[in-house]
Amino acid sequence: MIRRLTQLLGNSGQVFSKIIIDSGTLPTIIDMLSSEDADLASESAWIVANVSAGGFKLTSAMVKGGAIPKLLTVFQSSPNETKLSALMAFQNILAGSTDVRESLIREGGLEPALDVLEAPEQYSARFIEIAASMISGVSECTDPPQTTRIMPVLLKFIRDHPNDNAKPLSQVIKVLNSFISNAVVAKVVIESGVIPRLIRLSQCEAENNDVQENALWLLNLVIAGQPNHLQVALDNGLLDALQFCLGLRVRVRLALWAVGHINYGTVTQVTALAQSPLMPLIVDIAIDEAVAYDLRNEAVKALSYTAETASSNPQLLEPLLEARCIETFVELLPLADRIVGDYLLWGIDCFIRTEWTGQAEAMERFKASDGIRRLRDVRLKHWAHRDVGEEIAQRILKTYFPDFSKYPRV
Repeated sequence: MIRRLTQLLGNSGQVFSKIIIDSGTLPTIIDMLSSEDADLASESAWIVANVSAGGFKLTSAMVKGGAIPKLLTVFQSSPNETKLSALMAFQNILAGSTDVRESLIREGGLEPALDVLEAPEQYSARFIEIAASMISGVSECTDPPQTTRIMPVLLKFIRDHPNDNAKPLSQVIKVLNSFISNAVVAKVVIESGVIPRLIRLSQCEAENNDVQENALWLLNLVIAGQPNHLQVALDNGLLDALQFCLGLRVRVRLALWAVGHINYGTVTQVTALAQSPLMPLIVDIAIDEAVAYDLRNEAVKALSYTAETASSNPQLLEPLLEARCIETFVELLPLADRIVGDYLLWGIDCFIRTEWTGQAEAMERFKASDGIRRLRDVRLKHWAHRDVGEEIAQRILKTYFPDFSKYPRV
């Protein structure tokens, strides 16, 4: 009977999955998973894997029928061909309803996937793909104890997997992103030694570009608000990775977010940023009309944050001035909405009000780029809640260019 059912399933898929349920033979097939006859257990596992693909009702019936512990035994004690059927069944069950998914996790149904990812060299690519897919499907429903069990496995997989283009690598990194909820968890990532691999993935021209994106996401999560974590990333080439992305205009938004995190680092870290080749690249993105408007705005924010940080350490303003930041701020003023306009004005203000060796040159370059007229125009813009921008513009004019500070007569 079991061989005939195998043939029917192979020919007709979900139709005969339903027949198996309706005929009442599913409990018998589940029991056969425990058979001492290896061939019978193998074919039963194959049938269960196929039946489990038939939808929520079928996966629910299997879980209620006690399939999970029997499939775990099959996975632990069978040859790889049978293990694969068991793993496929777990994957299909995991795709079921929330109750079914939680039952699988509660009964240890993730362990086979973790076993595969923990020792991928022992399994084929198909095993690894299924295991990564399973893990990616449970990130939103794992509690802290499960996270503690899962994270070391994922970190080891990311660190050691040999193929930068592999889809499972991208899936595993994405799952790990969902676990980074606080500094303690981020510290686990740092201590795992995975940062050099993430830096490399961030600047690889992989066929699977999701790998690059997910690696940058994870780096952003780990370094955010954590100078010690940021230093590890910088020591392993973070600035080079960001230069790669911004230079090729790939993953620009994520790269600019990372720049923002560096601006909240230590003086030494901000100094490394300001003196790096990143500033001219960000300026080019901000003024390039071919770049999407929202990305140009992100570039403006990154420049403004850097200028604001540099105003407390005036020696850092020099490389920003050389990168033509002040000309960029002035050039974009007429195009900006209120929010972006405020960032531009803050940036201009940092160069002009800060007492530093290049202050006079900054004011001359500001005037040469038609900055005075454009500041006067800002005061007349119909920005909602324009008081902040108008106040900054008027203060700059009144303090440094008083002859141009009067409002025009009506």
